[in-house]
Amino acid sequence: MATSTPQRRRSRGISTIEILAATALTLLLLAVASSFFVSQQRMLLVQSAYSQSQNVTRTFTDLFGRELRMAGFDPTGVAISKSGTGAGISCPSVVQAITLATQSSIGFKQDLNGDGDTADASEQVTYSLSNGQIMRQDGNATPISLVNGVASGGFIIQYFNNSYPAVQLTNFSGNPGALNQGDRDCIGKVRVRLTAQLASPQFFDIQPLISSIDSQVAVRNRSLVNF
Repeated sequence: MATSTPQRRRSRGISTIEILAATALTLLLLAVASSFFVSQQRMLLVQSAYSQSQNVTRTFTDLFGRELRMAGFDPTGVAISKSGTGAGISCPSVVQAITLATQSSIGFKQDLNGDGDTADASEQVTYSLSNGQIMRQDGNATPISLVNGVASGGFIIQYFNNSYPAVQLTNFSGNPGALNQGDRDCIGKVRVRLTAQLASPQFFDIQPLISSIDSQVAVRNRSLVNF
């Protein structure tokens, strides 16, 4: 009796060309995904650096404004001398709170604890631009850097009197140019412009990140009519 042997059907396998094509497509998808990930990571670094620079400038402005508004605070009336009266005095009987006024530095004093003097912490304060940094000095203590990356002309202070509308005080004299005592006694408002530069976190980008802020502060001990 004859028997038949079942024969296996021929099945088509994966060719070398198909393997190469699949590999190429996989590598292409990985390249696209990697490029997207790197791009997003770089953007995140830039946004983080820019946010940090914005926080620094805003923090400075908040501190500067809070302290300057209190310039001339003298509850006892004996801690800070007053301007005189009579002919030639533009702003008579004003507490002489502003001790320094240049286009890139300002100094002022206040009796915060009401003990009749301005010798305590934060009662004699100076803000200034030095070597690309905005420095805050408390009395004779060592200055502290608040903002870095400030180029020449990146920190500008403007002064205005109490008239309405306010008139800018520009009679600077000396080197560096500074307002005299008479003009300082008339300061009612201060405008500060700050522009800080921060290096880009991307090594191929030579353009710095720029953070700018413009703020106006009224000296509460003087007048608010020019706002």
